[in-house]
Amino acid sequence: MPHLRLSRRAALAGVLLSSWSSAALAEPPGRPAPEAQWVGADLEPTPLGLTAKVRAHASVLAASGFPTDPDGTPYTLDATLDTQIRLRADYRHTWGADNRYILTLSYEHDLMSGVVAGGPRAFDGVDAPYSKDADETLLRVASARLSLGPVLTLGVGAMTSHWGLGLLANDGAHGWTPGSARIDDPRGGDRVLRTMLATGPHTDLNLVVFTALDKVLGDDVLIGDDEAWQAVLGATVGSPTVPWQAGLYGVYRETDHGRGKETRIGVVDVYAKVQDETPTLTLKAELEAALIVGTTDLGPTADHPTHDVLQGGAAVRLSLDACLGGVGLDFLYASGDPAFDNGTQSAFKADRNFKMGLLLNDVVVAARTSRTPIRAADPELVAVPAEDLDRLPTRGAATNTVSFNPRAWLRPVDGLELYGGVLVALSANGESDAFNARLNGGSLTNALGGGPATLLATEIDAGIRVSGLLWGTRLVVGLEGGVLFPGGGLSGPEGLGEDPIWGGRVLATYEL
Repeated sequence: MPHLRLSRRAALAGVLLSSWSSAALAEPPGRPAPEAQWVGADLEPTPLGLTAKVRAHASVLAASGFPTDPDGTPYTLDATLDTQIRLRADYRHTWGADNRYILTLSYEHDLMSGVVAGGPRAFDGVDAPYSKDADETLLRVASARLSLGPVLTLGVGAMTSHWGLGLLANDGAHGWTPGSARIDDPRGGDRVLRTMLATGPHTDLNLVVFTALDKVLGDDVLIGDDEAWQAVLGATVGSPTVPWQAGLYGVYRETDHGRGKETRIGVVDVYAKVQDETPTLTLKAELEAALIVGTTDLGPTADHPTHDVLQGGAAVRLSLDACLGGVGLDFLYASGDPAFDNGTQSAFKADRNFKMGLLLNDVVVAARTSRTPIRAADPELVAVPAEDLDRLPTRGAATNTVSFNPRAWLRPVDGLELYGGVLVALSANGESDAFNARLNGGSLTNALGGGPATLLATEIDAGIRVSGLLWGTRLVVGLEGGVLFPGGGLSGPEGLGEDPIWGGRVLATYEL
C-alpha cells in the first residue's frame, strides 16, 4: 500500500512542508571543529554583500549481493559513482537604524546530481537503489526575502525545506559534519515554490510565528505526474544560538495523483532542542515527533476504495562532545502497516535523507521493496495487478521500525576524524511484504517468504575522514564501510538471505 510522508524547510522565519511540506528555523551553528591548516588558510575574504560557493562532491559505493525475493533474485551493487556539483550565491543588503531592514536574494542550483557510472548488476526493480542516472541540472533555490525588523518578514520564490532533525522535511544538505559520527551522503531534497509571511522574534521567548502557501516542486512523496500544494502555519520559541529551542507547525496538503485520485492529509510536527556547553564538553538532546492523518484514494480495494491515513514517527538524537572525541545515540520510531486490507494506511516513512547506517535502508530494504511491484504485476502470479504498485518501494526511506544507532568519534589530530557505530533495527509492526502476504492468505510474510520476526538487522559501520584548508578552499576525503547481519525479519526459509552483506564507499568533497 502507498505510504505518505512529509517534507519541511529551514530559515529564521522560513516555513515549508515538502512531503506534506513544513516550516523551519535555521540550524544552530555548532562548535567549530579544528581542520588541518594546509595552505593559504589565512586568506581574508573580500567584504562584499555577495557571497558565492561551489561544492563538488563524489562518492563511489559498492555492496555485495543478496536475495530480494523468494526466488533468490540477486541485487549486487557494482562500484557506482554518485556525484553532486552545487552552486550557491547569496546577496544581502541592510539599511535603516541598527540595520534592521534586510533584503536577501538567494540562488542555489545543482548542476549535476546522481549516478553517472555503475549501478546494480542486471536487476529488475521499480526505483531500485542507485539505478537512476544523474539529473543534469536542478534548481533548488531562487528566492527573495525582505525583513522589516521583527515586525514582518516576507519571502517568495523557490526554496528548500528543512525542519528539526529532518525526519519529514529534509533539504538534503544536512550530511556528515565533524563530530557527528554520521554515516551519511545526502542527495536531492525537498523543494517548494513558496509565498510566506513571518513575524518575530517577539518577547523574551524570541517568539516567531509564520505561515506559508506552497506548490510542491519535488520531494519523496511526489511520484510521476503527481501535483501537490500545501498551507503551513507554525511557531517557534527560543533561538538557534541559545541553550534551548522548540517549535510546532501544522500543514494541510492536497495531492492530485491523476486518474481522479487524490490524497488529503494534515500534519502536526513538534521539534525541541536542549544544549548545555562548557569549555570542554557539549551535551545536546533533540527530539522530533510527527503525526499524519487524512484520506487517500491510492491503493483502492473492493472493500475500501478510499483509505484513512494514520501514521506516526519520532526521532531522538543525543550527543556528548569533547575536544578530541564524543559519543551519540540516534533513536527512530516509524509506524508500520502489517494489515494491507483494513482500510487504514499506517506506515510512516521518514525522509530518505534521514540516514541511519550505510546499507539497511539505502540498499537492502530499498532493493527488496523495489521488486514487489514487479512480482505483483507478473501475469503468471496474478490475473489483474493491483493499482498503484509504484507506491510500494521505500526508495531508501526508513519505515516500520524501531531503530537504535549508538555512535562514537575520535579526533587524534586536527583535520583527522575516526567514527563508527552500530545500528540495531527492530520491526515496529511485523516485517511484511504486501504481495507475499496476499499470496500467503494475508499472514505476515517478509520479502523472502519468511515469517514475522522482531529483529530486522544489526549493522556495524565505521569511517575515516580527513579535512583541511587549501588556499582558502576546503577539501574533505573519506572512506566508509559496513557489514549488515540480517535478522529474522530480513531472511527467509531454509537460510535464504542469512549471509552477511558487505558494503563500502570512498568520498571526496571540494568547496570553494
